[in-house]
Amino acid sequence: MQTKDIGMLVIGFFITLIGIGIHIIEPEWIINTSGTGGAFVGAGIVLILISLRSIRLKSKGTIVEDERIFHIAEKASHKTLTILIILQGIFVAFLGVTAFDIQAYPVVSLLFAITGLTYVGFYYWYNRQI
Repeated sequence: MQTKDIGMLVIGFFITLIGIGIHIIEPEWIINTSGTGGAFVGAGIVLILISLRSIRLKSKGTIVEDERIFHIAEKASHKTLTILIILQGIFVAFLGVTAFDIQAYPVVSLLFAITGLTYVGFYYWYNRQI
C-alpha cells in the first residue's frame, strides 16, 4: 500500500469528520449547516471510496494509473471545461439581460454538480472510444 493511498484515506476521514462536526455543532456563522455539512461528508466519503478502490485494485495487481488513463482524463477535462465555459457564459449573459435576483449558493451547487457529471460522462465516453 502506498503512502498516497493512506494519505487520501486519512484526508477523507478528516473531511467526513468536519462535515459531521458541522451537523452536530451547527455554527451560527454558517448559513446552511446541512448543505455545508453534507458537502463535506459527501466529499469525504467519495475520497474514501476512491482510495479503497485504488488499494483493492493495487492489491490484486491491477495497474491503476497508466498513460492511457491520463490521456482519457485529459480529454475529458478539456471537453468538460469547454462546455462549462460556454454554459457559464450563457448563464451570465442571461442574468445580465434579466432582472432575476438569484442567490449564489444554489447556482454554484448546480454548476458544481454539472461539472462532476459532465466529467464522469466524458471520461466513460472516451474510455470506450480509446
